[in-house]
This record gives sequence, C-alpha cells and structure tokens, in this order.
Amino acid sequence: MQNDKKKGLPKNFKTRYEKDYIEDLLTEKIIFKVKEIELEKIKPDPTQPRKHFDEESLKELASSIKEKGVLEPILVRKENNSYVIISGERRWRASALAGKKTIPAIELDAKDRKEIREIQIVENLQREDITPMERARITEEYLSPFTDGRKIKSLLINYRMGRKVPENFARAVSALCKITGKTPITLIRWVSLLDLPEELQKKVDDPNSPITARHIEQLLKLSDAKEMLKITKLIEEENLSSEEVKEAVSKKKKKEKDPFEKITKEIKRLGKKKNKAEVKKELLKIKKFIEELLESID
Repeated sequence: MQNDKKKGLPKNFKTRYEKDYIEDLLTEKIIFKVKEIELEKIKPDPTQPRKHFDEESLKELASSIKEKGVLEPILVRKENNSYVIISGERRWRASALAGKKTIPAIELDAKDRKEIREIQIVENLQREDITPMERARITEEYLSPFTDGRKIKSLLINYRMGRKVPENFARAVSALCKITGKTPITLIRWVSLLDLPEELQKKVDDPNSPITARHIEQLLKLSDAKEMLKITKLIEEENLSSEEVKEAVSKKKKKEKDPFEKITKEIKRLGKKKNKAEVKKELLKIKKFIEELLESID
C-alpha cells in the first residue's frame, strides 16, 4: 500500500481546490472583488482544456440567464486591455447568446499560471457534460507534470498496486481522486482511452455511436490498432454485444504471436553457430528487440 504520508495534495496545490472550490471563491470578498465586465473585452483562453460546447445546452443556459441573470461570476485574468477567461467560458458564451453586454467576473492574479491551469482542470473534470475523451485528456494533462517522463497509465497501475511511484505523482493522484470522488482504477480507465486510434476516439465521443464503454474495455485488450478498427466496424454493422466483442477479441489475441517465441528461436539458432562475430551481431539484434518490447509495455 502507498504510504499515507505521500497521499494528499501535490506541491503548490491549495487545499481549497476541491469540489466546492469555485463556490468558495465567492466568499473571498477580502481578496477578490466581483465586478461587471463588458463581454467584448473578454476572450477565451486558447489553452483551455474544454473544446466542445453543446449548442442546445448553451441555448438553455442563455434562456436561464435572460430570466435570472448570471448567478455565478466567471473567473478571469487581466491581459493588456482585455481579460482572458480562466473558468466560466460556457457562461460567457451563453451570456452573449442571451444578448447581455456585461457579465459578473472575479479577476485573479495571473502571476501563477500553474494555479490558474489547475482551476481550469478541476472545473472541467467536475462538468456533467464532459465527454469521455475530454476527460481522458484533461486527466493526462493534470498528471503529466508529475510523471518524471514515465507513462501515466503505467504509473497509475503501479500506484493502485501499492508499488513505488514518484512522490509528487502519488500526491497528485490522491488529490485528483478527492476532487472527482473516483478511485485510481477509474483514472486508469479514463487515460486508457488515449491508447485508442484517433478514428475510434472520435466514435467514443459521438453520442450517436453504438460503441459503448464495455465495447471499449474489450477493444483495449488488443495491441493492434487495425484489429481494433476491424472489430469496431463489426460492432457498427452487426450491432455486436459486449460479450460478442469479448469473444472476437479473445480469438484475435490467440492469433497474436508470442513475442518471446522469437527470442527463444533466435537463441537456439545461435547455439549452433561458431563464428563469434556473427553471434555477437545477432545477440545485439535480440537485445534491441527486448529493449523495444520493454518500452512498449512500460
């Protein structure tokens, strides 16, 4: 098990960044002051993790804003003579749709870009309309700074199994679990989606696609992207159930060649050779193959 002392919040991550953080900002009257800012002076942050905004949802929010106004101020930072949105882009878009000229906003100090990024990530992960791929990318973005160059999925698996991982990574995972109310295995499922080929990732986010989470769980057992897409096509054309996909994946995996079989054959063959230079050359090839194999499962 992970040492409890290593769990908690990562360095430079304030304890207030939990589920009620955005709401808590409103009570900080001493530090932050809510003010009305003209919509035309505000612009979205191009690095904001959220990219998709549902049109119908925006129209519903715009209707509510017309009737009740913007109930929760957006967060912005000053940039020259304008403001950049830290969080609340959906409210800003809906306000424009509702014909509003200004919006209540709280200006945050832009000195700590890391802190601002954390606010955006936390808020986006708490959205109800977040898509699976958006959530996977945001999770990856949040954990990436703490990986020491290692693969996030491998580190998450090690963390869950109680194996040693970078201390800051352990703290970041613990904080993320507290923020989202999810377990490490759920985070593993989220980031696993990034292993899918791009074409399949688009289908995961398509609400009209027949591809379900259970289908994806089975498809991820395959290492070949082409094979994933072949079975995906069958799901779409023949409406395969998750059990049928499980069976199809199982058959595909049985056909996959055991990577260690190649090594064994090569070593047996080298045992019959007498030329040392040739043997050394062949052993270097085997070494390279093993290194590539280890890298693929890291």
